[in-house]
Amino acid sequence: MRTAASVNPEPPELTYGTFNGFAYMPAMPGIAYRVLFRLLGTQEPGGRCLVTEDDLADALEVHRSLVGRGLQALIHARLVFRQTKGVYLLNPMISGGRSVTEHLEAIGSLDPEDRLDVDDYQERYDAAVERAKLEKEAKRLGRKSTNSAASVEKAGSVGKADVLPLSVARRRPRRKPSR
Repeated sequence: MRTAASVNPEPPELTYGTFNGFAYMPAMPGIAYRVLFRLLGTQEPGGRCLVTEDDLADALEVHRSLVGRGLQALIHARLVFRQTKGVYLLNPMISGGRSVTEHLEAIGSLDPEDRLDVDDYQERYDAAVERAKLEKEAKRLGRKSTNSAASVEKAGSVGKADVLPLSVARRRPRRKPSR
């Protein structure tokens, strides 16, 4: 009699994972969940994902900019970490591993700021999104954001800023000079 173990004596690469991190999932844009589930399905042991935004966009049948938006939300939520272009690492609390000990060691070596099982997880995510929004706005206006935490507090205490004309914000004239 043949058993499954005798036919395939080697276990698959991903044999263990804890997914209780999903209990602490923040409220994110819908595309973020689709990207996350795709990354979970294509991960290597240890949560490493070798995929580009274009590959994800093709697989999910969406525009690449939507994938970028989803990845940003996942990075702010600390569910995904970008190592280099095309190489992402899933948070050990939701990734798979080859063994229980390997998986638990990865979770044990995790920075406390990156843990998912904390009470203020949604607040951390919201603060990260707000910091990124303020940094993007400061960069767009040509100012350097030196302390993003201070700018979050400052933004809450300051009234609305004047609206700049687009030509001033871009620091170029509206029309190209004639030759």
